[in-house]
Amino acid sequence: MSKKVLNNLLESIDNNGIEYLLPQNLSLAILSRMLEEAEALDSRTTEQTPSSLILISVLHLHHGEHLGDAIEIQIEPEKLMEYFSYYIASLRLEGMKRGGLINLTEKSNPTVENIFDSTRMMEIKDLKI
Repeated sequence: MSKKVLNNLLESIDNNGIEYLLPQNLSLAILSRMLEEAEALDSRTTEQTPSSLILISVLHLHHGEHLGDAIEIQIEPEKLMEYFSYYIASLRLEGMKRGGLINLTEKSNPTVENIFDSTRMMEIKDLKI
């Protein structure tokens, strides 16, 4: 991963809080990189495209605030993988929205409080696939 992309992500978290990590708030460059990471996870090619940005994002959102330099997080591996899947699903929907393939209502956008909620409802309109 480009150190510049990682630094850009961390700087954006510093400037905007962890709300920046919600897919609808990500810059196109960061969203695109995270979608590449998600694809690498699916194809099991993470040695070429490590899932570092997704991991950093999931841990920040799980913690609920900026992590800082010397924080320790404990999370069960099963829960971490569950959060990865919810976050990646939200990233992919945002990518489809920005690509003009779907429309999501404003209330469908994830929040810090509900991004990992398995009961969160999304309203997808104008499916163009």
